[in-house]
Amino acid sequence: MKPSLYFGILAATAFGVEAAAVTGRGGNGGGNTAIRNVFTFPPNHFIENIAVRSNSKLLITSMSVNQLWSIDPTVANPTATVIHTFSNSTGISGIAEITPDLFALVTGEWDLANTRAYLGTLQVWTVDFTKHPNPQVKFVTGIANSTIFNGVARHPTNPRLLLAADSAIGAVWRVDLMTGAYGVAFSSPLLTPTGTAPGTHLGINGLRSALPSHLYFTNSAQKFFGKVAVDWNGNQAGAIQVISNSTVAGADVVYDDIAVRRTGTGTVWIASHPDYAIGVSLANGSQQVIKNSTMLLNPTSAAFGRGSWKEEKTLYITNGGEFVGMDLVNEGVVAIDL
Repeated sequence: MKPSLYFGILAATAFGVEAAAVTGRGGNGGGNTAIRNVFTFPPNHFIENIAVRSNSKLLITSMSVNQLWSIDPTVANPTATVIHTFSNSTGISGIAEITPDLFALVTGEWDLANTRAYLGTLQVWTVDFTKHPNPQVKFVTGIANSTIFNGVARHPTNPRLLLAADSAIGAVWRVDLMTGAYGVAFSSPLLTPTGTAPGTHLGINGLRSALPSHLYFTNSAQKFFGKVAVDWNGNQAGAIQVISNSTVAGADVVYDDIAVRRTGTGTVWIASHPDYAIGVSLANGSQQVIKNSTMLLNPTSAAFGRGSWKEEKTLYITNGGEFVGMDLVNEGVVAIDL
């Protein structure tokens, strides 16, 4: 989620946009073979998050459109198919796979100018693709006392728990997907924002989990990427460790959401504003910087491909888009072959 005045403009332009199965642009992104375009949405779709199914299909969310889309990146001319429309919301924030082909996501009625949901409108849902022929969408619970669940992640080992980053108060929440019970698992000064103005008002942002027991996260306002161990119930089980600082990658780099291998090894990739993908070594915190102002347009999230050896070597990045006049354009998904 981009922490800037971007949302103030978007709020005036993107509400009420409808979407259907639409056709995107393929190709290599104007000759740039390192980063290739996968799909571009029509104007005024603020693309927020991504998850990847075991069959290689991408699940895409938008904070300005209340639909969940599926895109097959392995075909020549991908389309975005609507999986479900969440009628009691204006958009979707985080999404995460909980168990094989069972995903959890968060909807809300969003005040995008303030990067918050209206109090009482956040809802947690599951989307079960193991049910055929159509996925089963199930309401889990409404969240009465938070204004933002930003990044979400499955618990590293407990399949009942969804963990969610509250960027406003600097906390990680837990939601029991079986009972709907929820509450703050832990909070810390290292998770909080640094102010209330855009650019300072998003603390913990991206959130992913990895074996054996860790959560990996970004703090956009405090400009770092870190990790913390959790116990079976999602409680903090060790000190928060800072792994890298965004200012080392570049003075204007703002970390957003992240792609982490399930094993918690290798390189984590961070979608970073305004036009970066940052690779961070989990071994020593060193950073690899990819900057591309043509193909990386306010990146919001990242995920590794799945389903084949080739896909597992591919990094997918969602672009929030850029403004041309009052229209948000070129929002969508690009791929980097690692």
